[in-house]
Amino acid sequence: MVGTARAAAPARAKGAGAPDLASDLFRTLNSVVEPVVRAGCFSPNLFAPTGLIVLETTGRRSGKPHRTPVLAMLMDGHLIVRTFRGERSAWFQNLRANPEVAYWSGGQKTLAQAIVHAPGEECHTAGLPPGAALGIAAAGMAVRMVGWRFAVLAPQN
Repeated sequence: MVGTARAAAPARAKGAGAPDLASDLFRTLNSVVEPVVRAGCFSPNLFAPTGLIVLETTGRRSGKPHRTPVLAMLMDGHLIVRTFRGERSAWFQNLRANPEVAYWSGGQKTLAQAIVHAPGEECHTAGLPPGAALGIAAAGMAVRMVGWRFAVLAPQN
């Protein structure tokens, strides 16, 4: 019996090809939650200002639309969305690359401009209603203290 030699498998970079369990979990959860939220369930409103929206961003590499359910807080007609994952959040990276977004809230699609905030970046509040500016100041503290990322979605008229 003749044995055959196999070529050694190429070494992989650390973490390359390793499953990202958090991303897989969120992808599965989002596929269930997105249709419900797009239909208007759990949307932030005057009586319950914090809720879920579906945020549509443009992929920074693909240029394709991506929809993600995210937690949002309604402040003076603007939405504040945040991520605890920091710069690892794909939707946040997409916002940085292209701040022209759309979101579904209350069963309706709205076009918006995202104003992104992160550590070391000034929180711009010029031209925003007072309630939205107050929400940005509060979220800005979380950015500085624990590294969260957030954006304000300003609806386009």
